[in-house]
Amino acid sequence: MPVRQPRVLLVLAAGLVVAARATAQTPAAPPAAAPPAATPAPPKPTPLPTPSAQALKEGKELFAKFVQALGGPEKARKVHDVWTRGLVTAKTPEGDMSMDVQTSMVFPDRISQQVDAPFGRMAMVATPSGAFIVGPNAVQDLPPGMKEELLRQVRRIPLLLAQKIDDPKLVVAAAGTEKIGDVNARILDVSYEGASVRWYLDPTTFRILRSSHTSIGPQGEAVILSEYSDYKIVDGYPVAFHLEVATNGQKDQTLALEECKINPGVEPKLFEKPVMPTPAPTGQAPTPGAK
Repeated sequence: MPVRQPRVLLVLAAGLVVAARATAQTPAAPPAAAPPAATPAPPKPTPLPTPSAQALKEGKELFAKFVQALGGPEKARKVHDVWTRGLVTAKTPEGDMSMDVQTSMVFPDRISQQVDAPFGRMAMVATPSGAFIVGPNAVQDLPPGMKEELLRQVRRIPLLLAQKIDDPKLVVAAAGTEKIGDVNARILDVSYEGASVRWYLDPTTFRILRSSHTSIGPQGEAVILSEYSDYKIVDGYPVAFHLEVATNGQKDQTLALEECKINPGVEPKLFEKPVMPTPAPTGQAPTPGAK
């Protein structure tokens, strides 16, 4: 597989699933043995600050309003898979590139993306058991740190978090306000099972206007900021059809959705690692006993 293809896909993952950028620990060596050469564990994103009791109280009230704007917890829990198709324009090491991207997510821990780029069709998959990229002629495993970052991103999806409103592992805290355009947005910090995100909510509609989170990539920790707009109602749920993504303050991706389907059903084989075909023989087998 050419080097440029995985590099492009890593950049795509950094913004569309909006991160790609836990941790496998090596077992301790026996006392008598020399310590093995350790592979450092990938770092985890910096957690949000510890909230005060008042911030937690206000956060629960604000999160409840957000969930109610989706139709309530029971309606949110009816969502088990989401499919989208859209056009991503991304800055890559090879220059700006436009790609058609189809994304399938099965809650709470599976994601698959198919990318039609100028160099051909590729797919990226992450599940609890592993993560990989499929190119035209090869399959390449993704490192554990990227797999975990992709799965954290699934756990940041608003519809999934809305389902966890009664889960004690969900931590939500109000964090003040910030002006976004003409709106005095309410800030809500949300954490669930190691995934943290900050939402900026419209205080009237309780839709997300902006989100930010930190992710870990090849260059270390990065701040991913996404601006949401062009909301449309899909099967009764508000969905932002336009996202502008910036990494460490630099705009590097735009996503324009063309289609979104809620609960379309996802074929399980989509998440299975394929076996690439064995190359055909290039010559005749040697004759037994031949010199």
